[in-house]
Amino acid sequence: MIVVAVQASAQAPPQVTIRYVIYAGSGCTYENTNYVLSNDYKTATFMFGGMVATTDGSLADKRRNCQMSFSLNYPDGWSVSIGRATGRVFADIAERSEGIYETQYYFSGQMGTAMIERKITGPKVGSFEFTDDFLTLVWSQCNKVPNLNIKTVVRVEGEKAVMALDSHGTKFQLIFNLQWRQCPRS
Repeated sequence: MIVVAVQASAQAPPQVTIRYVIYAGSGCTYENTNYVLSNDYKTATFMFGGMVATTDGSLADKRRNCQMSFSLNYPDGWSVSIGRATGRVFADIAERSEGIYETQYYFSGQMGTAMIERKITGPKVGSFEFTDDFLTLVWSQCNKVPNLNIKTVVRVEGEKAVMALDSHGTKFQLIFNLQWRQCPRS
């Protein structure tokens, strides 16, 4: 067996588009969820209006999630991965409580899932921004463009806590850094 290593490129394909995005979960709807792909195709930003978890209320209020599946369109000869995620968080976490957000991604029909998790332990109040690297990179197969699936969860535990992945007010913002590499030529 011959293994060929291909380095991630600082470049990106000449054109990338998002054909469609499907959302499902307690933290996102089509009315309150938006996304933007940067002009250089190196970041995808998602904004959610419903990603607020709180200990005030029912058991279901302690956890919010959003499963996104988006179809990228890019030319043959490229592979994509997500290297890191930046979350903007508002937290009001009391002592003996914590807020947690986690993100994982995978490609439809492929093996492998990458995950990050961030915990905020109380007491802590304020807006925070965290950038976390995925420890494992999952790459799309070369010359195939499977759906990229991202699942994000916000949850709180303990006596008193509210957490929203937040950019303005109750909008949760999560920025994914896309990494591109050219496939080996056969």
